[in-house]
Amino acid sequence: MAELSNWQLAQRTVIGSLMISPDEVSGLVFQSAVPAMFGDPAMRHVFEAARDLFNDGRPIDPMTVVARAGNEYYDLVSHSMEMTPTAANVGAYLATLRDEAKLAALQTEAMTILNAKNVADAMTGYEHMGKMLGDTETDDGMSLSEMISAYIDRMNDPKPVDYLRFGIDLLDRSLAISPGTFIIIGADSSAGKTALALQFAVHIAKTGKRVGFFSLETPEAPLQNRLMAEMQLAGIPMPNSQHKKISDDDMRRAMEAGIRSAEIPVRFFRKDDTMEKIRAKTIRHRLEVIFIDYVQLINCPGEERWQVVTKISMGLHRMAQELGVTIVGLSQITPEKGRKDRSVTVDDLRESRQLKQDAEVVLLLNRGGEEDDENLRILDVGKNKDGWRPSIKLKFDAEYMTFSPYVDMDTIRSDGRTVRQQQEVQRKAKEKEEPDPIPKDLAPGEFAEAQVSLDEIPF
Repeated sequence: MAELSNWQLAQRTVIGSLMISPDEVSGLVFQSAVPAMFGDPAMRHVFEAARDLFNDGRPIDPMTVVARAGNEYYDLVSHSMEMTPTAANVGAYLATLRDEAKLAALQTEAMTILNAKNVADAMTGYEHMGKMLGDTETDDGMSLSEMISAYIDRMNDPKPVDYLRFGIDLLDRSLAISPGTFIIIGADSSAGKTALALQFAVHIAKTGKRVGFFSLETPEAPLQNRLMAEMQLAGIPMPNSQHKKISDDDMRRAMEAGIRSAEIPVRFFRKDDTMEKIRAKTIRHRLEVIFIDYVQLINCPGEERWQVVTKISMGLHRMAQELGVTIVGLSQITPEKGRKDRSVTVDDLRESRQLKQDAEVVLLLNRGGEEDDENLRILDVGKNKDGWRPSIKLKFDAEYMTFSPYVDMDTIRSDGRTVRQQQEVQRKAKEKEEPDPIPKDLAPGEFAEAQVSLDEIPF
């Protein structure tokens, strides 16, 4: 029999230890090892059979594992037990298994770089290698005293928390978004979820985060029009761009936005419609936050739609955690037919409940439903694992594709009047006022300073 490599020996001794003393070592083995660490397909199959028994709560021994894996693996299991000196050293076997598997993966990526046909492929391999080298081994946990000590140290650290900010005050105060979070924004068709996502993306990029926007639905020209309508960028009215009737002032604002754009690190992608492509672009451009418009359009194999969307949801959740990026996925929502209340809920997420399970945060954009203001929107925090769930009134300005805090005209002020009533009082008072006389001592060409009350300023 040919001499076995260190990697092959580690695979055999880990399996051998598991067969010799399953009660003592199974917890450590299945916590520390994954199938990808077993380069030998036969050893990987045996490991997976043992893991399935462990997950099912069934006993693990040579007979049960062979019964699950297949009789043809009997000699492999027996030989693994024979060459294992003692199960007491399983920790060392696992360390060797992990290191040898990582070495093999690095060598594979190195060959990918050597054989790359272009710089992009080489850079992707380089990013993969960097991620593998940066991975650290998890420890054996922390005691309660260690947890409390770490908490106190963190509280005493003067560095402020760096949660993601969306630019809507009440939303930012209710959410504590850290890297690795999976977020869903759900809305019915034409409610404005793409415009809201673009507004969020630009605001986050202006804080210095590297942002990627994967637009799988909106064509390039309408996407550009929406961006230029954004008050954060150029504030060019949508109809002007749609009909190519922009004024000289619009063009000036567009040019100024182009100059400022170098300081806003956001990139837009339209042809990356698979999980693999999205992941590769995220790594290549070192993105910290990505938006996907929308998740049901990601190309993923599967027979039934609910199965496809379930795979997509689990894949995005896993990608967020593995890459340490925040993923904001947009989702179509269709309220149940026949229901009087057309407000969408987390249970209305289209085609799969897995989105509700995987997302740490779910934001739901509803139409206000008030007859006197068709631009009213309600942003509900439908799910928030680490905080409260407010409902936020927003006003949607379709001309500028912008959401802003909604001023309820019937809100009671501190003086007992509503906003609407107070504005009416101010209007009548203004009508009674006589214009200030122009001072006679002004020289020709000079102007008197205008006296403007704060109530007249339009913001």
